[in-house]
Amino acid sequence: MIFLAAILMTLSTSCKRDHLYYASSDTATVLVKTDWSRSGVHPNGVTVFAYRESDGSLYKRFPPVSAEEKNFIKLPEGDFVLVVMNDTPEEFGGSFSFMGVDCLGSLQAVGLEDWRPEGTGVRTVDAFDPEFCMAEPDTLSVAVVGGVHVSSEQIDYFYDRPQTDISMTNAIQVSALPEPVISRVNISAHVKGLKYARGTTVSYLSGLSSGYYLGLESVSEKSVSQAFILNNRAFDPGSDSDGTIRTSILSFGPAALNPSDVKGLMDNTVAFDGKTRSTGDGIVAEGCRLNVNFVLINGEPYPVSVDVSDAITVDNSLGNMKQYNIRVEIHLPEAVGKEEGGFTTDINEWEDEIVNIPI
Repeated sequence: MIFLAAILMTLSTSCKRDHLYYASSDTATVLVKTDWSRSGVHPNGVTVFAYRESDGSLYKRFPPVSAEEKNFIKLPEGDFVLVVMNDTPEEFGGSFSFMGVDCLGSLQAVGLEDWRPEGTGVRTVDAFDPEFCMAEPDTLSVAVVGGVHVSSEQIDYFYDRPQTDISMTNAIQVSALPEPVISRVNISAHVKGLKYARGTTVSYLSGLSSGYYLGLESVSEKSVSQAFILNNRAFDPGSDSDGTIRTSILSFGPAALNPSDVKGLMDNTVAFDGKTRSTGDGIVAEGCRLNVNFVLINGEPYPVSVDVSDAITVDNSLGNMKQYNIRVEIHLPEAVGKEEGGFTTDINEWEDEIVNIPI
């Protein structure tokens, strides 16, 4: 009887069990809430890179989601740095490429090479490849969110086996506020003797950065040039001789002053103190040179090269995109080459020509 009672008790208790808690995975759910109000863009989608805070190695690049959707990602236990950007790297393929994705310190948007036309007569500065010019980049906005901590207690558990691996209740909420990393460069040249210029051909601004380190929030140390047409002529009020030509381009901004600073950041050995030294409302850059290729009205080329390193000012009052303003003075000669200057005014004599008119 005792034996039978023991068997019945075992059967009754083995068939009745409490609900068990199941781990859906070894990751926690993180909700990345992105505010695009300061980005200057209306993105189609959002891409998130997750890097381990300990060594900067890439944990995962998550598939993009629509900017209108809730962006859930899954992270294991540990500390992470998230890099949030508009759209996807592939969508910027016509503007720049992404390199060094495997490491936070080397994740970089790099401008595409744009080969200059031959025979432009452009003067260049040291450390600038005279055959290399960068295409104008597209608008990119980035947010870097550090200190994302996932503890063992935050790993998703459910009362019953879940229907999905997303836990709305236990989701860790992270806020991201992307801002533009592309700047606008406004170039204005006041020209004495502008009336002697027929126009300009392709001109160049050297000393600009070739890219941007997303994870380090710093421009690249490599210096390149960008090409443009400096046009949009406007004469000074009351003058038929002097005037201004101007243009505006998108850029990564001036190159980093000290390449070792960026290299140190990539090695996690030094602190970066910015890409420029502040001097009031201006900046001190290095190797920034404006090369304008004029064509005079007598047809002769007249290249002008001006060092604008100490003539760059910053204006942050026109929205979230940083504005670099460059204003220079240029003097054109009244007479160049064999001509006496200006238009050739010789007029050929009239010649009689007899034309028969049928009647």
